[in-house]
Amino acid sequence: MGWIQRLEKVSEGHYVLPKTKTMRVDADLFLSDKLLYGDGADTAGLEEAVFDQVVNAASFPGVTRVAVTPDCHVGYGVPIGTVVETDGILLPTAAGYDIGCGMVQLKTTLTAEDVADKEKRRRWIDQVIQRIAVGVGASRAQKQRHISARTFAEVVRHGAKALGRNASTTERDFIPVEDDRVDIPEKAYDKRDQLGSLGGGNHFTEMQVDQDGRVWVMLHTGSRGFGWNIAKHFFVEGAHALGLKSRSEDFIWLDAESKLGREYWNLHNMAANFAVANRLIIGEAVCAALEEVFGGTADIYYEISHNLIQKEAGKFVARKGATRAFPKGHPALKKTVWENTGHPILIPGSMETGSAILFAEEGAAKSIYSVNHGSGRRLSRGEARRLLQQDETDRRMAEAGILLNTRNTPLDESGPCYKNLDDVLETVELAGLAKVERRLKPVACIKGAD
Repeated sequence: MGWIQRLEKVSEGHYVLPKTKTMRVDADLFLSDKLLYGDGADTAGLEEAVFDQVVNAASFPGVTRVAVTPDCHVGYGVPIGTVVETDGILLPTAAGYDIGCGMVQLKTTLTAEDVADKEKRRRWIDQVIQRIAVGVGASRAQKQRHISARTFAEVVRHGAKALGRNASTTERDFIPVEDDRVDIPEKAYDKRDQLGSLGGGNHFTEMQVDQDGRVWVMLHTGSRGFGWNIAKHFFVEGAHALGLKSRSEDFIWLDAESKLGREYWNLHNMAANFAVANRLIIGEAVCAALEEVFGGTADIYYEISHNLIQKEAGKFVARKGATRAFPKGHPALKKTVWENTGHPILIPGSMETGSAILFAEEGAAKSIYSVNHGSGRRLSRGEARRLLQQDETDRRMAEAGILLNTRNTPLDESGPCYKNLDDVLETVELAGLAKVERRLKPVACIKGAD
């Protein structure tokens, strides 16, 4: 019997995979029929291997709930697009390597008419790149002075608060570091100068225009080499503690009260704080570039993570490629500017097809207050380079008027690499998880091309 045949349809956009094999709990999958089965055209349906990873997610000790978002696809250990709630157990595999990776949305005073001049947009790209380092391994030290030990210590302990930001513009001021005497792995500490830099792969800084003609800027980056090396350290140490030898990241779990668990939690939180500060520093640089080139101003509208473990209602909630979605009236939003609306949910699609801003509905409770973090990959990077044509891809981008910092469009980040964002957003609304507030069309994109 195939995995799809095991699913039970609860309502439109919502399926349940009942406990099977080693699963300790049922898993809720938020998928439309089109995303699940495919349409025989441009949508292939869900990969069979996703289900094996859903089973793994629901099999860890301490797991109490599992939810899978509409953009899900195969990752390692658990699918990208998975939320796992646990009691007393930490799951490094469900936070991933880029701990704290997430988004910042900047709201500007500019209109589409203000940024219509391509030469000005090109100059804005150049000005941003002059202010931040871009690409794999890039360091802010290449652009500015080294980060002092004192500044670094403040940032990893106090995140946005260290930069004077508060919960009106960020998902949280910071995640508390309960024991600041914990030793930071040397390889992670060596990456402290990457604070204020944009990584490679799918990380970007993008100028966008919404349906009303307002200009926005969206940023996507995380904890860089600092967080990656912390994650790697605990995948190795966790595997050793559990007696695992191969593919250790798939199966690692840590008792939150154990020595290793406490160390991971504190260092995970440092990486999360690093990621928030990293995004805010880049945001300030982008604002300065906007003002210099266009004369307009910008402010940080919201900042949010999508690779993170957080404490919520007494449990650990790990979101791997999933975005927190608190609706209006949620206790965590009390006394914030979002109390009566819910907080913004920032969803990048692709640099070719656009992005979106959503607000959660009360129905988000059934998905552990979570939605997708993007549109979800449909082609691996290797497949994209083999199957897609450079000339055709560059032509589409030029016709759409989207400027890039790279000579050619990175094939592995082009539109066909991702699922149809409209299909994913439609599923979110169909399931009653959130509503789309704004659609955002890219007009200039800075990629951290490898």
